[in-house]
Amino acid sequence: MSIRCRSAECWCRWPIDRAIVWVVVAVWGMHILPTFPISAIGFILAMVVTGLPVLPVPAVAMTQPDTRPSISPIRFEPYQLVTRAHGTIDAELGVLEVPRRHDQPDGPTQTLRMVRLRAVHPTAGAAPVIYLAGGPGGSGIDAARGGRWPVFDAVRQHVDVILLDQRGTGRSDPPPACPRPGVAPLRNDSVMTEAHYLDAVRRETMRCVTWWRSQGVDLGAYTTLESARDLDMIRRALGVPRVNLWGMSYGTHLALATLRRFPRAIQRVVLMGTEGPDHTLKDPRDADLLLRRLAEWTARDTIARTLTPDLEQALRDALRSLEARPLPAMVPGPPGVGGPMMIGAFDLQLVVAVALGRTQTASLVPVMLAMVQQGDASLVAQLIGGLREGLLRPAAMSLAMDLASGATPARRTLVMKGEQQSVLGRALNFPWMALNAAEYGVPDLGDAFRAPVRSDVPTLFVSGTMDGRTPPANADEVRRGFPHSFTLLLDGAGHDDDLWLASPRIAPVLSRFFSGDRISSETIVTPLLRIPAPPGSARD
Repeated sequence: MSIRCRSAECWCRWPIDRAIVWVVVAVWGMHILPTFPISAIGFILAMVVTGLPVLPVPAVAMTQPDTRPSISPIRFEPYQLVTRAHGTIDAELGVLEVPRRHDQPDGPTQTLRMVRLRAVHPTAGAAPVIYLAGGPGGSGIDAARGGRWPVFDAVRQHVDVILLDQRGTGRSDPPPACPRPGVAPLRNDSVMTEAHYLDAVRRETMRCVTWWRSQGVDLGAYTTLESARDLDMIRRALGVPRVNLWGMSYGTHLALATLRRFPRAIQRVVLMGTEGPDHTLKDPRDADLLLRRLAEWTARDTIARTLTPDLEQALRDALRSLEARPLPAMVPGPPGVGGPMMIGAFDLQLVVAVALGRTQTASLVPVMLAMVQQGDASLVAQLIGGLREGLLRPAAMSLAMDLASGATPARRTLVMKGEQQSVLGRALNFPWMALNAAEYGVPDLGDAFRAPVRSDVPTLFVSGTMDGRTPPANADEVRRGFPHSFTLLLDGAGHDDDLWLASPRIAPVLSRFFSGDRISSETIVTPLLRIPAPPGSARD
């Protein structure tokens, strides 16, 4: 349930999170940044790791002989990686054909494309790094074109870096987009409750699945285990005994699955924003904790605290108000997504749940609540239009990946208990708790896939304390099975670009780790979130 966007990891876990690409929030007379009017700002609402020394691990052969049939080397050719702000980089474009279903090696194939950045000053014994983008659905190639390029550049100084477009993403044969519905799936002249949303999502998801089948799309080919086997085929096609894995968000989920299946083929791992094997469904307690942290920051902000002295109470008050008296608003867009609409309590829960994912969007929450208290739902409406678009137009690869990964019964129980207590109710995981993989022809990977991973491979966990998608609690849970692990905790950083760019110290740590240098766990304090100014005012 995603659409393309320029942000490298704008494809976060939720379909509604990935829905908003560039949302231009237009509120008359309101200033979001100190010197720029809100109508001039396009906010990327992209929906929507102690200290043991580790020496370089020599690239030795696997202890068990590889009896699988040999595969052809990857076809590399010269390629120009054009970045948006750092010029053109000499690179190589590689192509590899893999089975669409690895258990059917003689069946249809899937094309994988990747860009290799050759090491500037190669480190002896260091394995090539395969970068795994988030989403699922993000492009590894596009991830290096934007503001994250300096981090990739720092790592490729000493090791080869392979920017992979995973199967079904970017240039690796993505399935066609589901057509827009012919009839508006949601009505705009009445309040859309959770039940209304869920009914429409189920109906539109089945419509898209039926259409994909008519186009020959094999949804069962898009699972994390199929992608993990792709990675080992890439390793073999590169002719190397081991590779390093560098995952971001969903990419960490894939990295962990690969490490479990091919433990001797991995030299080192970096997990940025950890999503463990059983973390597809989010813990509502983490969202409530993040809301409390945001409330603490709001209380320290001289302007924001005049809007919402008690952020948590302001959210509860706004939800009660919208439950009793929905607010009218207007949003441009096709029927069912844009136009005049009534904003209700579940709309606000969805918007806040998505906004908490990143510091840039979390900063909108105090302003949004203050506006609702004043009877103005225009900002909520600006965001809910994009969320509806994403909910009602799923993307094949990301839909199948998430459904296949699923959750254990224990995880579902934890989530359901949390939903009963959370101020966000069921919005945080909407609609995944109600969707069944088998109903849409997607294989469930099973609880063995979702069991904890245990590994002696040196692993670096990078987490942000304001990350509303992959909170530090995820990394803490996964680390229990990693005796040779390290943490880089970014105090104040959110998801997405924050995990890369919140501090200039991040890139050197990653570079040293992949080079096999000695590192230690550490915490980096990043700049505080800047709360927007209220409508009709400006900061000093």
